Amino acid sequence: MDYSERRLAQASRFGSPSEAQLATRLLQDVSLFSRWEQSHGRMMLSVAAAHRTTQRVQLRKVAFATLHRKAPFEYLRDRRVTGPARRRLVTALFGTQEYSKFLVREHAAFVSAACSFFCVDSLCDMVLRDTAFCRALGQYETAYTEYYRAYCDIQIEEAVDGEEAAPPLKALLPYLRHKLKVTREHLLAGAPQRGEYMDLQALYAASGDTMQLPALRQSKDHASQA
Repeated sequence: MDYSERRLAQASRFGSPSEAQLATRLLQDVSLFSRWEQSHGRMMLSVAAAHRTTQRVQLRKVAFATLHRKAPFEYLRDRRVTGPARRRLVTALFGTQEYSKFLVREHAAFVSAACSFFCVDSLCDMVLRDTAFCRALGQYETAYTEYYRAYCDIQIEEAVDGEEAAPPLKALLPYLRHKLKVTREHLLAGAPQRGEYMDLQALYAASGDTMQLPALRQSKDHASQA
């Protein structure tokens, strides 16, 4: 907890623009900081109370929990969902009609979770020297953001149109959700650099799934020349 508080103060002065904004907002709001101190303190206590051999795993669990918790407000902010669409999404996701109270609560939860997340990420890297996990966590965060964006986009589409979203997009969600689950399990099972997750990532990149294969590029060149 002492390290987290120092990291928070450091972020408010020297962190990236987004970290500095979040840390400053938390530190300047006495009530919000008090709630964060209690919730973050409980998470750090669970890590400190764990056996030395399992502390890394416990801290990794906290990293995933805070990453997931900040996702709803991040989606609303990054997608700039406003007006009736935002109200429908809030109702679809959380089943609440108390729109204004929800936004206040979710914004506070976002600030708290985001600050906890970068504190935990730094603790993993700088104190526990869990550098491989931190790199893998960055990849996971990108994948989770893409999944959550697709999920919320579908919720908005169905809420606005009153019909089910396009089958291909909706059918993709279980696959993305399963991939995230498998990734979490591998990252919690042991050192990422020795886990199957990293092997899968290496095969994924080498297979050409995310890049154009030379043969395909050559075929396209021939087609354009024809």
